Amino acid sequence: MRLTQYSNYSLRTLMYANLNSDRLCQCQEVADAFNISKAHLVKCVHQLGQWGFLKSVRGRNGGFRLAKPADQISVGAVIRKTEDTLELVECFNSATNTCPLISQCKLNATLMKAMNSFMAEMDKVTIADITSNQKQLLDLLKP
Repeated sequence: MRLTQYSNYSLRTLMYANLNSDRLCQCQEVADAFNISKAHLVKCVHQLGQWGFLKSVRGRNGGFRLAKPADQISVGAVIRKTEDTLELVECFNSATNTCPLISQCKLNATLMKAMNSFMAEMDKVTIADITSNQKQLLDLLKP
């Protein structure tokens, strides 16, 4: 499985916000810290705000912060929101499946079990968990 760049940037943004929870963060500083596009981050921040993961503050000294404690934001919840679909193969979707093997295929069930296991693990991990080594992470993000 491969997560989209959107999921990756969204998770990084949430991590950054938690690492800097004592203040408002701005898209440009996150873009600079991770050497990624500010335009992409603006979209992520906006959507993460709509989903209730971030709280944005408008104005000259505005920015964003986590909307709730980091230990209440599971990585699995973020992935479910940021990924358009978690369909590894076309047969996961009965409406679009064209595979003639579906009624007897054991690969489908194996892949579904693996996906469910993956998401169950991601549900156990929070933004707080993946930023628990705060000092080391902040040292890596210094200019």
